[in-house]
Formats: sequence, C-alpha cells, structure tokens
Amino acid sequence: MNLYCDITLPASKSESNRALMIAAYGGFEPDFENLSDSKDTCILKEVLQGLPPVDSSASTCQRWNDLGGSPCVINIVDCGTAARFLTTYLACHEGNWILTGSERMKQRPMSPLIEALRALGADIQYVEKEGFLPLEIHGKSLEGGKVSIDMTQSSQFASSLLLAAPMWPQGLEMEMLGDLSSLPYLEMTLEMMQHFSARVKRVGRTFVVEPISYQSRSFTIEPDWSAASYWYEMAAFSEACEIRLRGLSAPSIGSGIASLQGDAVIAEWMQQLGVGTFVDGRDIVLKKIPIEKRPLSFDFSQHPDLYPTIAAICTGLNVEANFTGLDNLALKESDRVEAMQTELAKLGSCPIRFSAHNDHRIVMALAPLSMLVGPAFIDHPEVVKKSYPGFWKDASFLAVKR
Repeated sequence: MNLYCDITLPASKSESNRALMIAAYGGFEPDFENLSDSKDTCILKEVLQGLPPVDSSASTCQRWNDLGGSPCVINIVDCGTAARFLTTYLACHEGNWILTGSERMKQRPMSPLIEALRALGADIQYVEKEGFLPLEIHGKSLEGGKVSIDMTQSSQFASSLLLAAPMWPQGLEMEMLGDLSSLPYLEMTLEMMQHFSARVKRVGRTFVVEPISYQSRSFTIEPDWSAASYWYEMAAFSEACEIRLRGLSAPSIGSGIASLQGDAVIAEWMQQLGVGTFVDGRDIVLKKIPIEKRPLSFDFSQHPDLYPTIAAICTGLNVEANFTGLDNLALKESDRVEAMQTELAKLGSCPIRFSAHNDHRIVMALAPLSMLVGPAFIDHPEVVKKSYPGFWKDASFLAVKR
C-alpha cells in the first residue's frame, strides 16, 4: 500500500493534564491553546471545574451530590493521571472526598503517593484494598516540607507532589527512591512548572521547590508524539509513503527532538525500522528509507507507551528485537506485554479478531497490521477516545471492522 496523507494529530494529553493542574493550583483561568479533547483530559477538566473554591467546605460541593456533610464522590473512571494528580490536589483542598475509579483503575498502585502525602500530614484512608483506590480523603491545608517518594512504579507520583509544591508554605524537598521510571514525564512536569514561574532545582535525586506561586501565562499544547507513533507504524508497513504530521516540528534527528515529550524518541528509533523523519517548516514528513535488517534493542523503561507500537512493528516486519524495561507495563490500562503477546499470536488466523483489552494503545498499535494481513475485526474500538478520539476517522483506510 502506498500512503500519502496529511494528519493533524491530537494534542498531548500529558501536557494538557499538567497545564490544567497548574492553573487549578495557581487559581487562574487556563489560557491554553490546543488543549486535548481526549477522554482523560476531559475527565480531569470536568472534575476541576466542579470542585468548590479552595477555601470552601465540603458542604458546598453540590456538583458531586454532597448530602448532609457526607463525602463528595469523584469517579475518574480509568484515568490514571487524574487519580494520581487529584489525590494530592484533594488532600490539600478543604473538604471530604471519596476518590474512586473503574475496576481496572482499582488495581493500579497508589501507595507510594499516599505514603508520601501522609508523611506531609495528609489525612487519607483506603476504603477497600490497601494501596489502591477508592480513597477517602479529608482535605486540609498542608505545609509542605521534606519527603521521599518511590519512583519504581510510576513517575506520576513525583509529578503529583511537585505540581502542588509551589502553593505550600514550606515548599517541597523531595528525594526520589528506587528505579527512576518514565523520567521524561517528570522532566515535562518541571519544564511546565518553570514556564508558569515556579522555582525548581534538582540536585541528583533530590528536587527542591520554593514556595512561590504560579503565574498565569499563555501556553500552547504540542501535538501528541505518542499518537504520532501509530503513523510511524503505518509508514513502516507501507510500500511508499509521504505522511505529513502537522505542527510536529523538530530541528534534526541527530541533535534530538525539540519537544517536552519523551516519546519523540520514536523518530530516532524508527530510522532503524525504515522510516525517516524530515522537517518541512512547522511540520514533519515521514518517508521510507533503506534499512539493513539486523537484530535491534529497545529499552521501554522511559517510554512505556511506545511498547505496543514497536512490538507490532517488529512483528509485522519480522525484525528480531530485544525488549527491556517492561516491568511497569503490567500496571497500565492492561498488562500490555501479555495483551500484545496474546493478540500478535493471532496473526495468521482467518478472520483475525483482536481484543481491545480496554486499552487504547493496544487497539491503535494493532490496527495498522491490517495493512499487512488484510481485514481484521476488533472489539470495543471506542477505547481510542482515551487519547486519540479522531483515530478511526484519520485512519479510515485501514481494513479494520469495528
């Protein structure tokens, strides 16, 4: 298949979610261009808009059906970022709250963040299973101070604390413990905090945030590099292509990608898999380039969202590859390693019926395989709304029956 198309990618939900939290902590109206319309961002935005002012009690929380002083129930469904970011926000926000989510979200870890918040004086109790949602949070003023946080399972725990730190009278001195997973997301948090006038410095494994409030500034959300990875996959499976990705500019691959998003590394990785990235003004254009097929290695410890895409590409192209940094993939919307192994094993059957595993990234990584194997069926295609609502419209040429 020859593939020539012009694509406007969705906005980064990672940047959008951090921007919304900064505006909420800073107490100003968001002045953001290109805010994500993903399900995750919409959920977080709706929750933040529905909360009472910081100096209000839970009795004013009519939006969340607060009756007779009972806790306000906030259901973030399957939005992991909202779960981690809102836990800290509610802990230092006057009121009584129950924070809950989907059954899968109740299986995703929360304890490193809860332990750190309790060390800072937060009042948080587990409602069901120790270490997981639902949480009962009795919000109150927090002073900040010194704390340590285990980064092994997720960088979102550290980001959650850092985002709140400028509003605490003592600021925050936070030491990172354990393996430092998904560091590019933490670096994104720091860059965005500094854009809004926060003062943060890092010395080794310790971050120091001064108690200086955020200032309102305009901010433009970048297109989503994780979403771009699926177009790199389609380019890899094409015979010839020219895929223009609007607004996803980069200086030169050799000197690195000018982006807050760590998943921009996909541009460098895909040079090994036959797709070149060419800058054209404010856009990039994907084209086929020659490759010498050889064993490859990919480390996903800092880029977990790219695993389903690279796994599908290597399988589709019959490229031998060694994958490392997979430990935390079992903690995502699905166990992504198990899910991809299960679905990729179906290649060769007729007809192919893929399962979504309730995971947007699994679905979007599997869909381009239809370019190689012909029509495929997939259940619950709607899960792509979590990060890329327009995926099926943009990729309507794929032979996937939904």
